[in-house]
Amino acid sequence: MPARSLVMNGAGAGRGQSNLIALLEEERCVASQIMAGRGAAEKFAPAVQTLLETAGWEQPPELVAAIVGPGSFTGLRASLSLASGLARGWGCRCVGVRLGDAVRETVQRSDVTVMCLARRGRVFVDPAEGAPYALTVTEAQERPWSALAGDAVSGVDHVAEFSQWHEDNSGPEIVDCVAPSAVGILRAALSAEESSLMPLYIDPPEAKLPAGGLRPAPQR
Repeated sequence: MPARSLVMNGAGAGRGQSNLIALLEEERCVASQIMAGRGAAEKFAPAVQTLLETAGWEQPPELVAAIVGPGSFTGLRASLSLASGLARGWGCRCVGVRLGDAVRETVQRSDVTVMCLARRGRVFVDPAEGAPYALTVTEAQERPWSALAGDAVSGVDHVAEFSQWHEDNSGPEIVDCVAPSAVGILRAALSAEESSLMPLYIDPPEAKLPAGGLRPAPQR
């Protein structure tokens, strides 16, 4: 168990308080900042500086753990770039964690499927087994889920079409967890088989080459 850890979640995409930066001494959270998903990217670096000052650590963290996805493209890019740079500067271990794994550690249930907000009338699904994927809201409604958590099914931004699940006893169990806790992220990191901080993007990049191709390199 690391004596000092920095954990980050920049995957949240909605208005809810789903993004997190926290400092832990073993499994005790000593400083944290929770923020809404929208507009959080530019707040990550100042938040880390503020939290380090609050904690008063004389030594750098021994571990940096960050959510790699699925989730917000901008939030993941910003948080993972920051996590990688900090870990390199501190010379410490860095670990990437799937959102679903961190939520399952938070609620201490291995059977929960995590469903988070995506664009264009879709949700990202991070199952207990297998790789994450995207579904339309209609497709998600038709699946026979057992237990669900995440900001698509719980919290202020949950998908309106999923409201019936909260009222219908015959629907899936809705586990009250919008986003992972700091300890949940840490525990998932310590049990992770891979340590890459590469973002886990479900959608391909939207940037496209110009119709006429790239300009030729400048001539010297």
